[in-house]
Amino acid sequence: MKKLNIFAASLIALGLFSCDMDKYPYDALEESTYMTTMNDFANARVGLYSYYRSLTTGGYILTPEIQADDFNAVSGFSNIYGNSYRWDFQSTDGNIEAIWSAYYAHIARANYYIDSYTKIVEGENTFTEEEIATLGAYVAEAYFTRANAYLTLAGYFCKGYDDATAETDLGLPLQLTYAPSSDASTYPGRSSLKATYAQIMSDIAEAERLINPNLILSKDQKALNYISADVVTALKARAALQMKDYATAVTASTSLIASGNYPLIDANTQEGVNAFYDLWEFDEGTEVMWQIYLSPDELGSATGTTFWGQYKESDPSQQVMDYIPSQNLVDLYDVNDIRLYTFFAPFTLTVATGAQGNIYVFNKYPGNPELNASLNVDDHYTNYPKPFRISEQYLIAAEAYAGSKNLGKASEYLNALKSKRILGYQANNYSDEVTFMSALQDERHRELVGEGFRLVDLKRWGLGVNRGNAPQNANLVLFPGAETTTALNKAANDFRMVWPIPKSEMDANPQLKGQQNPGY
Repeated sequence: MKKLNIFAASLIALGLFSCDMDKYPYDALEESTYMTTMNDFANARVGLYSYYRSLTTGGYILTPEIQADDFNAVSGFSNIYGNSYRWDFQSTDGNIEAIWSAYYAHIARANYYIDSYTKIVEGENTFTEEEIATLGAYVAEAYFTRANAYLTLAGYFCKGYDDATAETDLGLPLQLTYAPSSDASTYPGRSSLKATYAQIMSDIAEAERLINPNLILSKDQKALNYISADVVTALKARAALQMKDYATAVTASTSLIASGNYPLIDANTQEGVNAFYDLWEFDEGTEVMWQIYLSPDELGSATGTTFWGQYKESDPSQQVMDYIPSQNLVDLYDVNDIRLYTFFAPFTLTVATGAQGNIYVFNKYPGNPELNASLNVDDHYTNYPKPFRISEQYLIAAEAYAGSKNLGKASEYLNALKSKRILGYQANNYSDEVTFMSALQDERHRELVGEGFRLVDLKRWGLGVNRGNAPQNANLVLFPGAETTTALNKAANDFRMVWPIPKSEMDANPQLKGQQNPGY
């Protein structure tokens, strides 16, 4: 694993980022070589988007999911994400270091883009007013990218946001210019958590001000693959919920729902049942707000391989996955819930010990057939990432209304989502906040499982991780009943609910002395 600090990330940020978490390119432009033409900005924009293929697939979303409560390692598993699963990871953990480095590399690319734009608009230039407007629409995507990166990192590497302590809680090192340097005395220390979130919201505001896909999308480009004003609003709602800024979260999320641009699929019709399955296998559906572009030659990671095992065309029954859903997760779904039959698939599993049993496999990433043209067997479990879907906005609205003590409106949005997912669902108008929050937490769990949200959600709710010792079949899983496997139970204040700043970063940046997260 190549060790990179945030300034080393700056040095590689201009190269194409590999989909492999263990590989980083070394080619980069000189710091002083800023973009000067429309073509420069258009080409660099492609690179800005290319990162998302990695950051929305594979270990970047599964590392926190495996650390949480939904999946059990099978007997004889490959040890992928093993440190996170056992909760014995340290500041040298390769997956955690890769996530830190990759997001800071993405931030560096965004900074380079923003700095190049600033030099043009604040200095003498030969660009027309129309070209400056177009450049602004380009740079809006860079502001969105920086906000998204810092929000994701804050969710993993910082405590949950509490406005009462945010001024003194440690946030992230905020690097806001493209300034790679070998002078360690110039590296930033950690900001306060309040300052980190203030920067996130500031970047979102800039993206809102400048975004205009009409200026930068050609007729042959699919709008779904690009950051839009609605996607910026969706990020704003997500960030506001993390801050428990319920008023902003309500306004942003409900505006997207009210637009009617992303109607929920209805489980109460056979057409709807088919459409919901197509959303996950063929990556087609009205609920998607932003979908990352892939092709057989430009893939992210095969996220589904972790849950399906290596593809064996000659005999699929011989596949052995690394993780299977817990019985508690399967039992969370009503028998009339469309998600039960879409997110899970029956399978007869035989493990290395010879034990065999009928189980459910996690099937949220079954593999899009149009991407299977690649010869790499892992690609059979690759789907187009969908980092923003309208269902999340219903859940944000419901939680934010509850946080605002408006259970009537909170119930309205929770019921609206459940009525589209569960055949024959009867609305429940909650009058008790504790009962509502339990229902809301379960529904968010059902809807977003396996997409990278679970650990951060538990942190926001002040909950720990309890796997409940509930394997589907104890004979098929690794060390059933052990405190590091199926019976793991960690309190909300366990220090590993917050990830360590990577040792490589601590060693490279003297300003971080004394700023490591407690316990590491």
